[in-house]
Amino acid sequence: TLRSRVRRWIELQPPDHFLLIEPDEELRRIVAAELGQAVTFPIVSCGLEDWPKNMEDAIPLALPNSLTRVRHALPEGTELLTVHFRSVTSSLAKWLPAPSEALVAVASNWPNFLKLARTMLHAAGFAPDSLMFRDARKAGWQRGLTETAAVVCDSLTAAELPAACRTISFPLVADSSIEELRRYQELVRAPLDVM
Repeated sequence: TLRSRVRRWIELQPPDHFLLIEPDEELRRIVAAELGQAVTFPIVSCGLEDWPKNMEDAIPLALPNSLTRVRHALPEGTELLTVHFRSVTSSLAKWLPAPSEALVAVASNWPNFLKLARTMLHAAGFAPDSLMFRDARKAGWQRGLTETAAVVCDSLTAAELPAACRTISFPLVADSSIEELRRYQELVRAPLDVM
């Protein structure tokens, strides 16, 4: 299936970039940055209202939370790859059980990251009064973070933290999705006779 999809794209025009289509701007920024570090094709991103109508040179991508809306917005027959999220439970495993006396901060530009982190960390055994939440879109959000045992954050926010913070960066994109995109790149670059 993978080879037949890539062959179809190559017959039209070889794609030269990935196009991440995601309505949530903050989530889109985080995922595009993570993908940009993991693959060699350029990552272009857009919302539902501003995606380019000429998709022939792009490999469109969508996240599970907006897959249906993106699929309906694209021209019929356009192939669309799903970029899956990393498992929160398996990512937290090495940090559990949580020390009861540790003050942990959670910081992100993406409001849903903060909501999800609150739910997951409470479920993982962190006491509510041992957690501090910071919206990185607000002024002064970094204040007091160096006093915490660690700061859990998304990959973009990690770069904005004070150097003295112990950072636990939580990548959103699943390793399986990164591997799939890397395979697409290689297949697109491979000569047609190999396929």
